[in-house]
Amino acid sequence: MSSLTYTKEKVLETFMDDEELFVESVNMFLENVKTRLINLKQAVADRNVDVVMAEAHTIKGMMGYFSNGAPYEAAKKLEFMGREKNLEGVDEALADLVGNLDKLGEVLAGWVA
Repeated sequence: MSSLTYTKEKVLETFMDDEELFVESVNMFLENVKTRLINLKQAVADRNVDVVMAEAHTIKGMMGYFSNGAPYEAAKKLEFMGREKNLEGVDEALADLVGNLDKLGEVLAGWVA
């Protein structure tokens, strides 16, 4: 699954073709996802299922405007691991999310450059 399933034009439509709102939203996402990812990494290290679920859910929701591809699915997997209180394979799932978020971040940064 690719990093993005949406094009810039499709995402812009979501923002009513308002370029300024689009750029502001991308920048806000890129900044906020960093904090959420720090929290998620700590929750994984602590094996805190409730925080894993909550942070992964928030990250998934935040990126919903930009992708429903691999990054979204990686966050969804972590969310369900937390919900099911089964963190078997969580380190690999976190690494997958981080890699996908890096790729998504590169694409989004390119869109607003």
